[in-house]
Amino acid sequence: MMELQNILFYIMTVILLALMPGPDIIFVITQGITRGKKEAIFVSLGLGSGCIIHAALASFGVSIIFQQSEFAFNILKYFGAFYLFYLAFKAYKNADKTETASKDNAAKNGYTKGILMNLLNPKVILFFLAFLPQFTPHYIHNKGLYMFGLGIIFMVLSTLIFTIVSILSSLLNKVLIQDPILMIKINKLSAFILGVLAVILLCTQG
Repeated sequence: MMELQNILFYIMTVILLALMPGPDIIFVITQGITRGKKEAIFVSLGLGSGCIIHAALASFGVSIIFQQSEFAFNILKYFGAFYLFYLAFKAYKNADKTETASKDNAAKNGYTKGILMNLLNPKVILFFLAFLPQFTPHYIHNKGLYMFGLGIIFMVLSTLIFTIVSILSSLLNKVLIQDPILMIKINKLSAFILGVLAVILLCTQG
């Protein structure tokens, strides 16, 4: 009974965390508005895939490397920030292009963006390393496997929420794309937001 209550509390916590204003959900919203539904949904799937990889690394002790090694943490942080700056540059450079994500490569582009953004963020690694053990009962024999199960729940719920957000934010894309001048401004704002996220990541301490 206590374990069921623990799982239910965990589920509610994950839902609240997924809905909180953070880099992931902000990124999903900007992609939905500027790139359209298809690409934003695949961004969500990419972010979810990144979560399950982080959960696996945390569950089986690999992620502790980034907690104990400042060098490893910083290397990943710099790669992550560079990638965000790259996305910001592309968004600004292509601000006058108002195509939505209806192209054949939208799925690939969206998924790649989502998974790379997640995997190259050392804050996510440390989050899972600290978060999952809090919901792992001390009497569980195989704690690593139990934590991985929690990670799967996290992936499913966060991906579902991000997908819903993708669909809702993409409704604005259908409206804004009718006004090319406004869409250019939105694209430039998206580039600015990505740049800010990169700076925030650079300022992160391990």
